[in-house]
Amino acid sequence: MYNSPQHIASSYNINDVGESIYNVVRNLKPKKIIDFGILYGYSTVCLAQAVRDNGIGHIYALDLFEDYQYRHSIKNIVEHNLQYYDLTQYVTLIKKDFKDWLAEEEDFDLLHLDVSNTGDVINSLYEKYPKESVIFEGGTVERDNVKWMIEYNATPIKHSITPYKIINNNFPGLSGYNI
Repeated sequence: MYNSPQHIASSYNINDVGESIYNVVRNLKPKKIIDFGILYGYSTVCLAQAVRDNGIGHIYALDLFEDYQYRHSIKNIVEHNLQYYDLTQYVTLIKKDFKDWLAEEEDFDLLHLDVSNTGDVINSLYEKYPKESVIFEGGTVERDNVKWMIEYNATPIKHSITPYKIINNNFPGLSGYNI
């Protein structure tokens, strides 16, 4: 059963986008999930609840943790949040950079991506993994117009070549392909 992790700081928390993440996993029943860009573990907790309820699967949660120069997670806080919800057995935490990961080959059944997503980031993912199931933060007009996207002249996700659909239109949005 889904339990909204309201105490975990996340842009998803504002509109409980986590329930949409949970529902995707419940429907797809993926065995191997990659959760990239976990901040304090909000998405990871949502994914892990669904894995628990499905009775199958494991999550590999990847982040740079304290090494990310912008708003970043703290690994021991993520560990605490997973323990709080009794979900540690469903998750393996790994320190890794998205660009390094993307340069490698990895099989997975579902990827959740939240790494300062831009149209360029989503395109690079789609070019490498066009047939896998992917969900990602963003994809909405409101999200494409946040301050940092404009300040850094980042390519809006809506201008990407990736054929995605919006799963949850509430800010910041949750979108995906092959779901």
